[in-house]
Amino acid sequence: MFTGIDHIVILVQRLDDAIRTYQGLGFNVYPGGEHPGGTHNALVIFQDGAYLELIAFQRPDCPHDHRWYRFLSTGGGIVDFAVGVDDVAATVERARAAGLDYRGPVPGARRRLDGVEVAWRLGVTAEDFTGEMPFVIDDVTPREVRVPTGDVAVHPLGVVGLRSVVVAVRDLGEAAERYGALLGVTPPAAVADDALMAQTVTFDIGPHQIVLAYPSDPGSPLVRRIQRQGDGPWQIVLTAEGRDTPLVIEPAEAEGARLVIEPA
Repeated sequence: MFTGIDHIVILVQRLDDAIRTYQGLGFNVYPGGEHPGGTHNALVIFQDGAYLELIAFQRPDCPHDHRWYRFLSTGGGIVDFAVGVDDVAATVERARAAGLDYRGPVPGARRRLDGVEVAWRLGVTAEDFTGEMPFVIDDVTPREVRVPTGDVAVHPLGVVGLRSVVVAVRDLGEAAERYGALLGVTPPAAVADDALMAQTVTFDIGPHQIVLAYPSDPGSPLVRRIQRQGDGPWQIVLTAEGRDTPLVIEPAEAEGARLVIEPA
């Protein structure tokens, strides 16, 4: 079973700088810890349980075989996202039976700053589909050990949850078929989004949405994302209390991530 979008990965050059940037934007940032593979992170957690992961390589100048390392050379930003499931092994088996190239369970771990060890399992796509297709995750240690709740999810900006992630794609039909196969649903019909200058297909997943967007005009802002990094997540839509109008935070202000904050 799919529970929703678990988290969205924002790759940054220097974690301390990114933490200060997001705090300055009005987010409460929770220290994450260190991963065995040479990365460290911090979390922006929301009341609906989803979060943004600010992640950096501890030695960014040293070549690395991590699947996100190649995105450093193109500016980082939103590079990937995870979908929560109740059983990674079963989800990977179903995805492979549907013709998708997923592997797992792959063990994941992080040592928090207080020394507590966190463990989870992943199902990951072939590297060519990193970002275009989500990875899937379930927890070995209790989820609240990985993603705390309470005051850490209260933000001065008023953000309370995640609404959607917009994924830029070069072939809407093929991408929609892959997502339909992963989620076990028939892809919805495409609709026009005038603001994005795109054709979109939207999948509901738990309380969230995954919006596949194909630029239908050369002036679409999605074009630059595809030219720079290929298919993958381009925009995060959040919800906030106390707002009457949307707020757009451009990538230059948010470590390469485009954030849209809408009234809850």
